[in-house]
Amino acid sequence: MAIIHDAEAVRRALQAGQITVLDPATGYHRSMHANCPGDGTPAGVYMTTKQEGAISTVTFRCPTCGRHFVAGPEEIYLR
Repeated sequence: MAIIHDAEAVRRALQAGQITVLDPATGYHRSMHANCPGDGTPAGVYMTTKQEGAISTVTFRCPTCGRHFVAGPEEIYLR
């Protein structure tokens, strides 16, 4: 499955309190990932912080080094 960089789709999903984005062409729900700033390994969502229904912070955890890090919509991609 191709990696998609769409900061606007990520922003809309976070505003709606979601950590997946529906791909209208396939019906597949794409999950959010970000690259670890330490070693560049793709990392999945570990934790979210909600504020008034919207997700305000997304924390990722690197599966290689175990580092926790926060990424913004511009750094998040969909898989």
